Formats: sequence, C-alpha cells, structure tokens
Amino acid sequence: MAKQMVVNTTSPMAGRRLHRDVNRLLASGYRTTVDDDMANLDVCFEGPLGTAYEGCVWTVNVAMPLEYPLKAPRVRFVTKILHPNIEFTTGLVCMNVFKQAWSASYDLVNIFDTFLPQLLRHPNPHDPLNHRAACIMKHSEELFREHVILCLKMYALPVVLSPKDLVEEGLEKRSSDLSLSDLLSDDDEDDDGGENGNGNGNNALPSAGTDHVSD
Repeated sequence: MAKQMVVNTTSPMAGRRLHRDVNRLLASGYRTTVDDDMANLDVCFEGPLGTAYEGCVWTVNVAMPLEYPLKAPRVRFVTKILHPNIEFTTGLVCMNVFKQAWSASYDLVNIFDTFLPQLLRHPNPHDPLNHRAACIMKHSEELFREHVILCLKMYALPVVLSPKDLVEEGLEKRSSDLSLSDLLSDDDEDDDGGENGNGNGNNALPSAGTDHVSD
C-alpha cells in the first residue's frame, strides 16, 4: 500500500497548490528527490547554455515554507558553485525574486526555468554574497571565468548525455557515477576538493594560476 503523503502546509488550499507545483516540476523533466511532506526537494540543475557553467550539473535544495506560495522557498546550492551572488560555503542564493519580488503566481518551474538560469547568466558583483568572487569579477571577467571552470572540475558533475547525443565514443564515460578524480585534470589531481573530500570548505575560491586579486 502506498504511503500517504502529508503536506507541510497551513491550509488545504496551500497543500493542493504545493502538490500541483511539485508534480509540475517533476513533469517538466527535472530529476528531483522529494521528502514525504514535500517540505524539501533536491533538484538536479544544469548550467545554462552559453555560460561558463554550461555542461555541468548541481544539486539545488529547495525548502518550502509553511506559507508557500505566499512566501518564497529557500533556495541553496548543495553542490559548491563559484558565483558572486551565491555563498560558497552554505550555497545560499542571494536573489531579489526570492525576497521582495516573489509573487504567489510564481512556482517551482519558474525557479529552475527562469530565475536560476538568469542568475548564472548575469552575475552581479555589486551585490555579493561571495565577496572574493565579486572582487575577481570586477578585476577581470576572463580571470573570473577561469576560476569558475576550475571550480566546476572540483565540484560539479557533467551533464549525462543520452547515447544518441554522444558525438564521440569517449564521451560515454561522462555519466552520473563519474568519480572526482575523473573530473580533475592532470594538474588538479593533487588538489583537495569536492564535497566529500578533505578540502577546506571555508575557502571562497580555489587556486587558479598565479594571478592574485586583493579584496
């Protein structure tokens, strides 16, 4: 017998809305893990095309408030990501739409189809949560991109491609069970990193070359 789902909301109407929005997210093709009361979701989010984040996947946690949809969900990146508007250690997202601009007309699909892609496409170093990342971006966007790519190798997983999308046979190695050592280049294999490694999670930036930027 299927386990009855208890929705963590304050009213039957809010419960129906949450149930609908979660089902809509699942129907949109996002790989999602949902707890029994729908209070927490872990969603696989792919970096948007045309950005330094393209081709990689992050786990994003969405914590649903009791007042949803009147109150915005709490969004954070479980997988570490380098971005001036995302706190590196906690993964919390600084985004106006999750605060003052949130509307009950928005739903979970909006977060992953629109809000997060726009955040990664248009980082704002003038309203940072990661001040080191913002400082580097202000100094040099090219250097910032280099740091982002290095961070991808250390933490993010590659997008899983279907066989028909594979252009070269060697790309079949890019699967969800790829180990961290497979993601690192030869020059990076001695670095400590990854969410399950022994790296220092408090570092706002990995090392990238010999360029230094003072805060």
